[in-house]
Amino acid sequence: MICPQHINKPILLICLAPHTCQCSRKLCIECLPEHGVDVKYIVSNEKFQEMLRDKLKKFQDQETQTVGKQKQQFKNLHSKIKRRMKKNLMDFSVQLEQIYFAIDMQNQLFLNLILERDNLSESSQTDLEQLVSILEGTPLENWKKAKNSYLMKLQNVKKWWKLENNVWMKKQKKYQKEIDSLIKSVNQKEVYEEKKEFYDALASLKDIDVNIFNIIIEKALNAKISDILVFLSNEQNQQILEWQPDKQRDINLGRNNINKIISAIRNIQVHEFNQNDYSTEIHFITKKNLIQKISQDQIIIEFLKFLVHLTAIDNSFIQCGSNSLHILVDMKVNLTQQCFSNIRIKNTSLIGANLVRCNFNGSEFENVDISGMNLNGAQLLNCKWKNLRIQESNQLDSHSDQVISACFSPDGTTLASSSEDYSICLWNVQTGQLKFQLDRHTSAVLSLCYSPDGTTIAFGSADNFICLKDAKTGQQRFQLDGHTSAVLSLCFSPDNATLASGSKDKSILLWDVKTGQQRAKLNGHSDSVLSVCFSSDGTKLASGSEDKSVRLWDVKTGQQKAKLNGHKDYVLSVHFSPDDTALASGSWDSSIFIWDVETGKPKAKFIGHDQYIQSICFSPNGATLASGSSDKSIYLWDVKTGQVKAKLDGHTSTVYSVCFSPDGTRLASCSGDNSIRLWDVQASEELVSYKSYKDILAQFKTPQFQINLLLEAFTFITILLISKTPIFQAQGALVFKGEFTNQKGVNLISFLKSKSSIILENQFHLNSKQS
Repeated sequence: MICPQHINKPILLICLAPHTCQCSRKLCIECLPEHGVDVKYIVSNEKFQEMLRDKLKKFQDQETQTVGKQKQQFKNLHSKIKRRMKKNLMDFSVQLEQIYFAIDMQNQLFLNLILERDNLSESSQTDLEQLVSILEGTPLENWKKAKNSYLMKLQNVKKWWKLENNVWMKKQKKYQKEIDSLIKSVNQKEVYEEKKEFYDALASLKDIDVNIFNIIIEKALNAKISDILVFLSNEQNQQILEWQPDKQRDINLGRNNINKIISAIRNIQVHEFNQNDYSTEIHFITKKNLIQKISQDQIIIEFLKFLVHLTAIDNSFIQCGSNSLHILVDMKVNLTQQCFSNIRIKNTSLIGANLVRCNFNGSEFENVDISGMNLNGAQLLNCKWKNLRIQESNQLDSHSDQVISACFSPDGTTLASSSEDYSICLWNVQTGQLKFQLDRHTSAVLSLCYSPDGTTIAFGSADNFICLKDAKTGQQRFQLDGHTSAVLSLCFSPDNATLASGSKDKSILLWDVKTGQQRAKLNGHSDSVLSVCFSSDGTKLASGSEDKSVRLWDVKTGQQKAKLNGHKDYVLSVHFSPDDTALASGSWDSSIFIWDVETGKPKAKFIGHDQYIQSICFSPNGATLASGSSDKSIYLWDVKTGQVKAKLDGHTSTVYSVCFSPDGTRLASCSGDNSIRLWDVQASEELVSYKSYKDILAQFKTPQFQINLLLEAFTFITILLISKTPIFQAQGALVFKGEFTNQKGVNLISFLKSKSSIILENQFHLNSKQS
């Protein structure tokens, strides 16, 4: 190659100096004086090639050794695990065969007593006594009880084994997903192109005033612009944006914020975050690392929301806005009751997004996965949602078996739940995000409650003991041993000093919360104690039992004060009213009694459920009683009149527990369908004040119809669903005109209608006929 600076002079030398070389690192002999670099940095072409060859060979040797070593370690570990699993499975199989063979042999023994003799009268007196007792049924009943006990333990082993296998498989899929992402990432890695991380592209946003994001969107929408960078760079627009939310003008601060945003937007515009779909597997690790960095950074979270709104203004930022919404959903940021009108979302996944009562009027979605999305009470007017993906095969964070109990923390921010999958989970009430899971138990967790001060969680299990754990750390404080059978119900006293427990062993135990010692044992019930509840003054304890009775106890003396008879079957749940004047009880006989605590007489009887009442709970103001039943429904009762205020449908199996939030605005329910639901139970008169909905319905001529439609859109909807299977919801969503189609081009209006959405075209048609 000939030097471009010196005619007919070949390039023989290469510059290695750590600088920006003016000669493009290619030198001829005559370039040396002009180059002005120490000759130690100048090498011949041959030397340069030799140096590179040595460097790369050394690198390859080191890499071969390092990679080969790790590869062999993985192979050895894989073989070791495979051998262990095979041996464990074989041993387990042999043990199962031995157990079931022993049970079969014991069953056969009874039959052999007859088969071994042709004439039973020739049997010895001892054998005859045994045969007579068999006829009476005593030995058979004893063996049946013992056998059932063995089978129950085997069932628990099976459930535990299945659960552990599911947990293991879930982890393996997670690791496999990461490895798949690594494979794709390695195959597509551009070695010489150092990509700037999305988080680094946002570095200019540090310490910015987040209020300016909404101001920019508002001003840009009003100006009807289509290029956000041109708008922000305009001197006149910058002067308008310099006004701060407190109306105090600070030119330096305003300009500084605007310049930071311009810098961030320019970085994003050319970044792959604005080009690629971050919901795909290839970006799994990149997205995971990004979320770890930004999950606690409120400025970045608000900026992601800004990017979502930016899609309504500037076409060139649709992909980064779509990725932003996907990440916000993935992080379970609270997005309910937000205005997303006219946003444009494309090529992403919003699986499990909780978008209750959001405004999507005029929005455009294309090629978006909306599986498990909660659009209850949302506005969907004039939308263009095309090529939508809806499936329910995805798996979300939740319990994998029946959820037996749920309880709000005293501050209302956390919901604790227990399940037959042997786990206790703590959930963020606003977002449904799993805060943390307490150490997995060794049997089903049947009862659960928070201490009044919120510091402790108590739970009772099928293996007879109670655990007290720190609500923040999950560390165990005490294990309370005393019951001889499953612990079915727990309740803390209002002063936080005492814990009451009811058990299948027919007893009630009172425990000292500070010491973990048993204070008293209350005997009286003749069958399992299914429910216990302290009065709000802590002086009385109510209990319900399989012996069909409700009992009131004096906490101080441990003596029974009253026995309330009226139910015809098991009493599954009891709950004091907030003023302690009334006690509610729910029963297997499908009825609810309201008792006068002072007299012990029934004040009212509520009938409505088709099957037995699993759980009841008074609202904090005492005006409403919630009940959950095996008929899969929840009723809200007016305590004064005994009338049903509302019926809440959504669960597909038994509703095991209902619980009001401390402020009474929400109701939690858990079910045999493995899910937890949070319902909005605000008073109807509070809901009709939502102006945006009233403006929409002002087009209707009939005032009463407007109100009824508004209440249907707002009242008693599921505002949060915690379920392993993503279930699409759109109860009370207002749909008008627009377009909703799936990937096959099928119109989804009928699907939305089946989810209890309100199709306003139908209502206009109905209204015109009526008028």
